[in-house]
Amino acid sequence: MYQWRKFEFFEEKSGGKTSIPAEVTGRINCCSGGRGRIIVGCDDGSVSLLDRGFKLIYGFQAHASSVLFLQQLKQRNFLVTVGEEEQTSSNLASICLKVFDLDKMQPEGSSTMGPVCLQILRIFTSQFPEARITSFLVLEEAPPILLISIGLDTGSIYCIKGDLTRERITRFKLQVDLTAESRDSSITGLGFRVEGQSLQLFAVTPTSVSLFSLHENPPRKQTLDQIGCNANAVTMSDRLDLVIGRPEAVYFYEVDGRGPCWAFDGEKKLLGWFRGYLVCINGDQRSTRNSFNIYDLKNRLIA
Repeated sequence: MYQWRKFEFFEEKSGGKTSIPAEVTGRINCCSGGRGRIIVGCDDGSVSLLDRGFKLIYGFQAHASSVLFLQQLKQRNFLVTVGEEEQTSSNLASICLKVFDLDKMQPEGSSTMGPVCLQILRIFTSQFPEARITSFLVLEEAPPILLISIGLDTGSIYCIKGDLTRERITRFKLQVDLTAESRDSSITGLGFRVEGQSLQLFAVTPTSVSLFSLHENPPRKQTLDQIGCNANAVTMSDRLDLVIGRPEAVYFYEVDGRGPCWAFDGEKKLLGWFRGYLVCINGDQRSTRNSFNIYDLKNRLIA
């Protein structure tokens, strides 16, 4: 059994009393980073853009009620959000997807302030019944094409593909295999893998890891493992391997199944990948404290 060696390969700098600005009054539900900014969505429907020092750049009302998920795109300065609106009809679900152009602001004197909203789509329709959304991921294909995957607590994944700004889209549904032992079939994490013409989607539940080959018609599904993980414990490595965190270890998955695993105890409350390093917030069962660790897996070092 190998031992992790502790080595300070990151320099720790105190942020002082840096905190979320007072102008952000709602409870933060989601966040996304990029282009030197952090974007947060709150339970009051607001979205706020912060700089690296957590100073407010500006905020705007994205949804009437709560912002559930958001993702800032990389190729274009767009923001995609999922949130709750006022329900105008008992037959229409109140959850909508919106696309904002962060390079274009509403003209002065308009009824709303903030970036221009390019499109509003209802996620649930008669063909795509309403369920609780548990995960959300956007893939930028060749502009202007987006592929949006929305994981639900039913084990279903609703996909929307096309030019959303012109509503030239197609919708399709994926479903993970459910077993009698699956008490919770929620999609807890999603990950895209693109290699040449091959487009694949990893989907994780608390009890399974699945892979969908989206370049095939219809998409081919395979179950890679009968273990899974909880929400926030899923990420993708630089090599486009899926990474999931469980109390006993962190597991890597390639398209043909489970690969290496790295054993360290503790509940994995949050998993991420940053410039070749595994980032993990571990919960300590013996106390209420959490630890923030950075792992250099190649050299078996922990900061």
